[in-house]
Amino acid sequence: MRVLVVHNKYSSRVPSGENLAVSDEVGWLREAGVDVHLHEADNDDAFAAGKVERARQAVRGAWSRPAGRAMERRLHEVAPDLVHVHNVFPLLTASVVRAATAAGLPVVWTAHNHRVTCVEGGNFRDGAICTDCRPGWRVPGIRHGCYAGSTAASTVVTAGTALFRRLAHRRLTTLAISEHMRGWLVDEAGFPPDRVRVKYNGVAGPAAGTTTTPADESRTFLFVGRLDRHKGIGLLLDAWARTKDGIDAQLHLLGDGGMAPEVEAAAAGDPRITWFGAVPPSEVAKHLATARAVVAPATWEEPFGRVAAEALAHRRGLIATRRGGLAEIVDPSFGWVVDPEPAALAAALVDAARPDADLATRTRAGHERYERRFSPEATTTALVEIYREVTR
Repeated sequence: MRVLVVHNKYSSRVPSGENLAVSDEVGWLREAGVDVHLHEADNDDAFAAGKVERARQAVRGAWSRPAGRAMERRLHEVAPDLVHVHNVFPLLTASVVRAATAAGLPVVWTAHNHRVTCVEGGNFRDGAICTDCRPGWRVPGIRHGCYAGSTAASTVVTAGTALFRRLAHRRLTTLAISEHMRGWLVDEAGFPPDRVRVKYNGVAGPAAGTTTTPADESRTFLFVGRLDRHKGIGLLLDAWARTKDGIDAQLHLLGDGGMAPEVEAAAAGDPRITWFGAVPPSEVAKHLATARAVVAPATWEEPFGRVAAEALAHRRGLIATRRGGLAEIVDPSFGWVVDPEPAALAAALVDAARPDADLATRTRAGHERYERRFSPEATTTALVEIYREVTR
């Protein structure tokens, strides 16, 4: 089977879980014997372009004829059996999808976020969940400049995503990265239920030769992600402050973002907190290997929760808020699932730090879920079966 994977890569200036998910998936498909070819654009190229070229790219943001023609040439070169689309904004646009459907090819699209109805992509604005926009009514996102803080850019993205949604709704097989995302696509975005399938993102386990510390021998809680309000960093800092007299433990924070000043101040005022800044994936794996538990304190409706799945893969404890796809990764039988409230999260941290938390049993059960749902083997097998179905 020959597959053409289409992806507009996010800028390397900001770590992207979606970029990692696509790269991993391509590698695992190739290992499974699928003949995978790539058709990519890179936002780093857009940032490096001069002012004139950036202006041209902005004009093409809703529908790029050059991108469509390039896609037609790539389809002719590769002659794929199907096309698998991930992200097409802002450089590829829905024109590449139109080129594939016009060629009579089956097209699969993985929905990684909410951008087909939400300009911002996550239904989160001003520190809270926002559902002002909906299919056919995107004016609030434009008015608030939800994309890059710009009304003009939000207008272009709104037009582009509306065109993409129209094509995807009628012509594509959509893959949701969690049951939560499937429910949102059907109930809120209006996609036909029989055209939306669940295919979880896969995550790799520890690399061969990695030395890991048993979770119950560690005193370190770990947060990995963007230091932004929707990721729950403010919630975590508030909850951690409440544990000052309750636990003897450390909190390690990996990442960077808009709330970096608050994190820096918290670390300066509490010797139990260490902020490492942004680190490469290889360094993240080292921190996972020595953590007691990973904390995923999202306050938005998390589409999946890559770091939470990585915690199970590395046999770590897991504390997560009951938000979006996170609730499908963690389970009270082996982790801690809490409402996104400081007191509830603080209580879970205290409980997970207790010597009798039985992390050995919990992490074993969590790893079993990882192998069934989120391992490379499980997710690749599921994806190949979907490919076979849509090409029959």
